[in-house]
Amino acid sequence: MNYPSIPRLSNQPIPVSQQPSIMREGQMFHGQIKQLFPGQMAEVQIGGQKLMAKLEVPMKAGDAYYFQVKSVAPELQIKVVSGPLQATEGQAKQMANLMESMQLPKSPEMMAVLNHFLKERLPVSKEILLNAIGHLKTVQPSLHNEALNSIQKLVELKLPLNEVNFKSLFGVETKEGLHDVLNAYRNAVIADTSMQTQSKERLLSAIGEANRGTTSAAERALVSGAMMKLLDETAPREQRFQVLQLLKSSNIVPSGMTLANLHTMIDSEVMGRVAGGELKNLIQNDPVLQQSFKMQLIGLVTELENNRTPDMNSSPVSEQISKTIVRAVAEQLQTMPFRAVDSSVLTTLLMPDNAKGKMPELFRAMEQSTVPIAKELIQGAQTTVDQAIDGKAMKEMMQNLFRALGFNYEAGLLSGNQDTAKMMEMLKPQLVALLHDSSVSPALRDAAETMIARMNGTLLQSSDSGLNQQIVMQLPLEFLGKRIDATLQWNGRKMEDGKIDTDFARILFYLELESLNKTVVDMQVQNRVVTLTVFNENDGLREIGSPLLTKLREGLETIDYRLSGVSFKNYEEEGKKEFKRRNEIMTDQGGVDFRI
Repeated sequence: MNYPSIPRLSNQPIPVSQQPSIMREGQMFHGQIKQLFPGQMAEVQIGGQKLMAKLEVPMKAGDAYYFQVKSVAPELQIKVVSGPLQATEGQAKQMANLMESMQLPKSPEMMAVLNHFLKERLPVSKEILLNAIGHLKTVQPSLHNEALNSIQKLVELKLPLNEVNFKSLFGVETKEGLHDVLNAYRNAVIADTSMQTQSKERLLSAIGEANRGTTSAAERALVSGAMMKLLDETAPREQRFQVLQLLKSSNIVPSGMTLANLHTMIDSEVMGRVAGGELKNLIQNDPVLQQSFKMQLIGLVTELENNRTPDMNSSPVSEQISKTIVRAVAEQLQTMPFRAVDSSVLTTLLMPDNAKGKMPELFRAMEQSTVPIAKELIQGAQTTVDQAIDGKAMKEMMQNLFRALGFNYEAGLLSGNQDTAKMMEMLKPQLVALLHDSSVSPALRDAAETMIARMNGTLLQSSDSGLNQQIVMQLPLEFLGKRIDATLQWNGRKMEDGKIDTDFARILFYLELESLNKTVVDMQVQNRVVTLTVFNENDGLREIGSPLLTKLREGLETIDYRLSGVSFKNYEEEGKKEFKRRNEIMTDQGGVDFRI
């Protein structure tokens, strides 16, 4: 099922008959000669508008034609493309005559393309139309509208109608997420045997950094929960054994660890890190950990250092201190703010260096496991993240992801404020550099080009026209191993001083969720009053969402917004699902499920 077609989020469009005609060279239109004047000048009616134009050849008043703009300066000159057309002829017949006069293939696809170009008053040529129909044939019929909108955008931007540009915009128009194209690029990098090891590691690191910000908090909660269960001597031995096996199978802990030697191995690991001063420095320099917790751990580590003896590893004092440190770290990580994703105390303390990238494997292993404790740990981690996440955390997470992918690195280059070395850690500049490397394999070059094109698609879809502004973003989010392909479309206006008017906006969230599938949230802000409509085919969503309304209302009030109403809707079935414009404040009859 495709996303419903969302209308352009601008002001209510003026009917064609009321719009002033702004002619552009190459533009084609249907018009009627109303009156002839000397010098081959004529009054031409286009819809409800009349304009003066110079004719290329003499014509007869009253006849209708398809015209094409030859030039607009110093005067408007038009030439006949097809005609004269009889008023009694239907549109299909007129279009067939037009295609015949332009020597275009007579096909349903060409009819659709030509009709769209004329309706949107786009500059047209035989070459453009043939390219357009070529792209239209590559997509399924249900996505023709999205394909035509993508082609229209390329024509408006005067960009070549090639495959790369088309797919770039088409992916955004259809709300196709970035996860698949990002994974395809990652696989191409891994499979490439000609790339230098250092370059490959740098590219894979950039991809990992883009994903890390959205996964590490959940992974951290899962690992710390598993470690706490493993260390809980009051828990059933069978549960502790199952957790240990899951940690070992994911290479989180050494393969030789058993319940019998658990504390001995942990003591040894802690002592090794204490001996090198690694743990103490980590705690002292960690800006996220609470001060009281820092002092507690620093005191424990200092005590351990001061009491170190050659046989310390077997000392009951050492074992007790090690247990206390490990438990304190695990407990603190469980309650740490969601946005504190950079803390690596637990992994540094307990895991081998080569195990720190294995946390996603632990989630997959637990998700596939049939033992009850695995499900319990996953639910516990999910609860930890759900309780800790807030608007500020989401904002920072999305900003970090946006920065890691390098969407805005060109803006940084223009401003001259970017640290070049730091900028090259982003994914996009590395992709651009890759394309300039002549030694890159064709497969990897294609994957990089596709990735860049998709990243550029959102920039091309965004627009800044005077006081009106539209911003489109696509982000590949991930929580507890669950992928979320998110497309955000924001429309608003600027005030006279150039700042965004925060009192009025319309924001659409297109979400591809693993459990709820395709979901659209339509948020309208009018004079700081917020109205939300959630579109989804799950009838139980209303029941799921109702407990969250109080939190939503209170959260909006803290930033001086007021929640008017929240409505849950199914997609409308009218041949092709599409949203109706909803610019009026909803009433009870309009389907408000919750009014605050």
